[in-house]
Amino acid sequence: MDGQVLKRINTMKEEMFAAERKVADYITANPQEVVRLNVTDLAEKSGSSDATVIRMCKRLGYGGFYQMKLALAEELGRYQMVGYVDAAQNPQSAKEVIQCLTRDLLRIADLLDEEKVQRCADLICQSHRVFVSAVGNTIPVAMDFAFRLCRLGINATCETIVEYGMASMVKGDSEDMLLAVSHSGSSKHVIQTVELANRRKMPTVAVTSSSSSVLARNVNFYLLTTVENPLFGEYGSTSHIYEQAVLDAVLYMVSKKQKQERDTEGIEAILAEYKI
Repeated sequence: MDGQVLKRINTMKEEMFAAERKVADYITANPQEVVRLNVTDLAEKSGSSDATVIRMCKRLGYGGFYQMKLALAEELGRYQMVGYVDAAQNPQSAKEVIQCLTRDLLRIADLLDEEKVQRCADLICQSHRVFVSAVGNTIPVAMDFAFRLCRLGINATCETIVEYGMASMVKGDSEDMLLAVSHSGSSKHVIQTVELANRRKMPTVAVTSSSSSVLARNVNFYLLTTVENPLFGEYGSTSHIYEQAVLDAVLYMVSKKQKQERDTEGIEAILAEYKI
């Protein structure tokens, strides 16, 4: 997924059928809106059909609408398209700051892969130890996540000094896991922890904004925050808010899974008691 949807549309538009061009034209004219639509919404707004939307996405080289939307979201973040991203970069009041953050979080929610979130939660519940790695302003987010996992009874740790974290992972194995948090996906120290985890045969998961980053390419799977240009770049990044939101979603699914398991165990105990 290369995040070049608009470029592909411009290059391939002449090869499209008329109905497909209507979809392509709508995407080109309204890219910020499209990343928040589902396939049926886009079909209705472009005057086409679900099948036409999916066929056009596949013509562009994507597996379907969802994959195209992810690539478009990456493109918007990278090139700061007018409207949605520009407004988010230049709020004029405190209220607009909150509105921009809210829109970004809704965008993340729209693109979040539910299956991967559940897969991450399952992996956490199954692991003997959960190592959480982060650097910079994502360290407090990672530490908070590890702390809350501990409160759920899960053996989780997050070291603020990378070398200490790697030292604790040396004896790790396939029954443990690493969750690596890096907004850019290019943090040298976080990537080093992933490389160590891979050598120790640990399952690895990343939370990052870029599916094409070195980090994303070196883990078993990743959860995308998608927002590549957070507010206040020169004053202090707000990217940690996006990572926090994704990790909160994972934490909720972990808690939900634990409750389901407790309920199941309770029912089984009752059945066993009455020999049903």
